[in-house]
Amino acid sequence: MWGLFRPRGRYRGRRGGDRPWLFLLLLAVVGYLVWEAYLRPIPSVYRSAGGLELYFAPEQGPTAKNRLVGLINAAQNQVEVAALELEDREIGQALIRAAARGVRVRMLNDSDYRRETRESLGVRSNNQARCETLQRVQVCYDSRTSALMHHKFVLIDNLGVWTGSTNLTWNAFERNNENSLWLPVPGLVQTYRAEFEALFAGQENGLGRSERFQIGSTEGVVYFSPAGGRRARGAILEVLGRARQEIWVAAYVLTDTRIIEALVQAHRRGVRVRVVIDTRNLENSRDETLKQAGVDVRKDGNPYTMHHKVMVVDGEWVITGSYNFTNSGFGRNNENLLILRDSALAQRYQREVESIWRAGTRL
Repeated sequence: MWGLFRPRGRYRGRRGGDRPWLFLLLLAVVGYLVWEAYLRPIPSVYRSAGGLELYFAPEQGPTAKNRLVGLINAAQNQVEVAALELEDREIGQALIRAAARGVRVRMLNDSDYRRETRESLGVRSNNQARCETLQRVQVCYDSRTSALMHHKFVLIDNLGVWTGSTNLTWNAFERNNENSLWLPVPGLVQTYRAEFEALFAGQENGLGRSERFQIGSTEGVVYFSPAGGRRARGAILEVLGRARQEIWVAAYVLTDTRIIEALVQAHRRGVRVRVVIDTRNLENSRDETLKQAGVDVRKDGNPYTMHHKVMVVDGEWVITGSYNFTNSGFGRNNENLLILRDSALAQRYQREVESIWRAGTRL
């Protein structure tokens, strides 16, 4: 705004001379903010011929949440939610409405988030019991102190599974870098539901069963930890060991030494390895080993959270889910890991990871 209301005569700043660059800088900043908020192209939602849907937050976060709320609204018989936390009133209200119309709604949360769950369901309570009923929604809590109930999945009737990295919070959908998948495979629902039933009943390690599935051209396998954590980690290492061209990694945190070593070995055999890590977790991650080996590692530029747990290998394989690449991810926490094989899906994930990597700062 410099000079817009200038008195007659030459305006001189403290050090003398015009400073039109300040005005241009202000215009540039305002223009960028307007573009970012309103004009930035939002990539279309990926939908496969088999019905798989992929959403990336924050750009597609509101669309993803609307889709999830719509799925809950359409549920006729049962909804199961296994989520680290519920801190979103829209999703909470959708669960309340479903329960009110007779749908059996059950939810498993980590006990550290009792207050947020109750607020999202519009209930005040100091109940410390393992399970309680809130607005007809049956809620149980995992109260382990050495591990997290870290899932982020929702089961709708026998129709499909909603899963990915996205916590059921406003921040996750609106601010964070996240990915959400809708997988309409009845057989897969049954596998997830068996895991949910075990956890809901208090079997803290779960069942750990793996399951192969197919949606159109997408081949997939799901793994559950901690009961099936070693198989999950082994599957990751196998895919990384097969890599011949490139590996893209977007990791909220990266500490698993065997996974790090697999990335280093891939780099040494000529695979192009690119890694981006959430800035807040750099102190907890072991990026030095990768950097010393010559891997291009960057910290992300999102002022909030880069929450992906994604690897894309050779433009064909996608590794995703709630599973952080840590010892806790496979050895202690309740997690689900998806390994998907589909070149079109992998290309979409790679564009996401590459855009975050390119916007990051090299370490």
